[in-house]
Amino acid sequence: MARYEEVARSLAQQFESGRYPVGAKLPTEIDLAEEFAVSRATVRTALDTLEASGMISRRRRVGTIVEATRPRTGYARTVSTMNELLQYSVETRREVLECAEVTVGEELATSTGLRAGQQVMHLRLLRYADAAGRAPLCVTDAYLDPEIAARVVSALPEAATLISELIEVRTGILTTRVDQRLRACALDGSSAELLAAPEGAPALEVRRRYFGASGGVHLTTVSTHPGDRFDFTLSMERPAG
Repeated sequence: MARYEEVARSLAQQFESGRYPVGAKLPTEIDLAEEFAVSRATVRTALDTLEASGMISRRRRVGTIVEATRPRTGYARTVSTMNELLQYSVETRREVLECAEVTVGEELATSTGLRAGQQVMHLRLLRYADAAGRAPLCVTDAYLDPEIAARVVSALPEAATLISELIEVRTGILTTRVDQRLRACALDGSSAELLAAPEGAPALEVRRRYFGASGGVHLTTVSTHPGDRFDFTLSMERPAG
């Protein structure tokens, strides 16, 4: 677990225990950094995570205020490393809806970087925050080589891991780089129905391309998240010196 996650989890536990009840003002970032023996940047990222989950609010000249003792429905995660991306798969549940071999058309090629005319296995999946039957976090369309798919698809329903990690286990193809592109979009009718959300509602689309050591792409995914069910945070730090 990343250090900022430990700090965020510890603070959340203090909210629940009553040390910092709803309405309480948290110490400054400098004081929290001293308390947890971490950098101020680490504290800031932890607070970003708590704010994204709806547990705190931050306002100038007011400070950081505890708003809830539990995160709101949905999913909040900082994703800036491969390990954090893998953690997402452990913390959520996947449901496979469709699996079919398709020919890549011009429109799909333009939007994903796949080659027009290429044969790929198309998977459509839903992700849930837990097993409680709440509305899905996102719908994902995944595209992979049919030969690779033949070795991993049967394990998807039970595997608590990303497709890319399953590909590594089943085929030996290691993901060494992930390129991702985020854009705002509106839910189309098909996605809205699957996600139990209004058609045309604001959404976040995350397109990822998974590269192996040879430089080739072995997996492409397009995930669509309703705007109120996912928070994406990227933290950057200036190198020392």
